[in-house]
Amino acid sequence: MKLFLLSLAIIFASGFESFSQEFTKDNGNLDLPFDSVDVQILKRANDILLSEFVWSKEDDRKCQDDIDSNKYSLFCALYKASIDIVGEYDHRKPALQQVRWIIDNQYKERLAGHRLMDFNNHSNTNFAEIKELLQESTLIVQQKIKKE
Repeated sequence: MKLFLLSLAIIFASGFESFSQEFTKDNGNLDLPFDSVDVQILKRANDILLSEFVWSKEDDRKCQDDIDSNKYSLFCALYKASIDIVGEYDHRKPALQQVRWIIDNQYKERLAGHRLMDFNNHSNTNFAEIKELLQESTLIVQQKIKKE
């Protein structure tokens, strides 16, 4: 019984830790060092999600099936764009953080644990909002680069 309770405590603690990590905004640092690569990633993700026909509203944060089917969730479009532009995926890349911050500010009621997935999968989220989110993120990053 003690082993069972200990196992539950470990599972709960690890789940809680991942939830809290997802909602940390780089310790509140909204002034991340953006560069042209961030703009390229956001534009590429916007291009990947060219139409509603290639958008997947059922994100599971496993992107190989999205890549194989050419039907992408928001998270997987950003993942694929990162691979296409940089050659690797960085979960806390400033471009992706900018997208998360906008979701935090505008759609917090749609979130549970993983912002990109929760927003993408929420019943009220539509494709136009996905496109607006990527376009707004791109404009903000471009403005922040100009200020530097």
